[in-house]
Amino acid sequence: MIANPPLPQSPSIDQGFVIGRSSQLLKVLKLMAAFFKAWLLLRLRFPQLQREQRLREIQGWASSVLRILEIEVHCNQGPDADFAGLVVSNHLSWLDILVIQSLLPGVFVAKSEVRRWPIIGAMARACETIFVDRASARSAHAMVDSSAAAFERGYTVVAFPEGTSSDGTDLGNFHTNIFEAAIRAQTQVQTVTLRYVDAMTGQPNKAAHFTGEMTLLSSLRKVLARSNIKTQVHVGERIHAVGHNRRSLSHQAHRTIRTQLLTAPQTQPGNY
Repeated sequence: MIANPPLPQSPSIDQGFVIGRSSQLLKVLKLMAAFFKAWLLLRLRFPQLQREQRLREIQGWASSVLRILEIEVHCNQGPDADFAGLVVSNHLSWLDILVIQSLLPGVFVAKSEVRRWPIIGAMARACETIFVDRASARSAHAMVDSSAAAFERGYTVVAFPEGTSSDGTDLGNFHTNIFEAAIRAQTQVQTVTLRYVDAMTGQPNKAAHFTGEMTLLSSLRKVLARSNIKTQVHVGERIHAVGHNRRSLSHQAHRTIRTQLLTAPQTQPGNY
């Protein structure tokens, strides 16, 4: 007796959107050109630009890189471009910085190691990134001082209080130091929730996540190989720091983002 041949298996959604090597190579070349443009911008133009002009240039550059990577960004509402306060978000990927900069450009709080990364470190320094070594109390105090000073100069300061990226299934504990800066400046805290989903199904897209022992290069390869990544950005509750200590302010921001992350329904493709 001849056994029936196995039925061909349909490719998964994730497999179906893996693009060809020639398309990936084209993305790489465009990405290299974008980083060279950024280097020229930082070296030649930034010293002559005012704050608002710098932020517009950063916003435009971030949007262009996301287009090269074929990542859609959908936001539930337009952020306040004049907001000079603290933005806090869950952290899923290195892509988070590009996504937020494309919508609400500002000064980011980053781990001290980023300062030494080739090209990216130089870009971060030129963009007045606030570096912090979480193991150092002195560094944490300096971060609070620098953030408060940025608020006074009219900047948005963006931080990921989890301190590390996750897979988005839950929200990690928040470090509370950054909230001290908002309290000192008596400013507001804007909560933001990020998700990366499949553009066709609306289900979580793991190719965008940067977790565990994954290297930046391996993560970039996964992103370059996909054309179905959509970012959902939910601009949520804005909390005033007045009347809070840093723990209560952190707790309220954490609860707001976690509720949105865990309970918001998945949207239909193309919508938010």
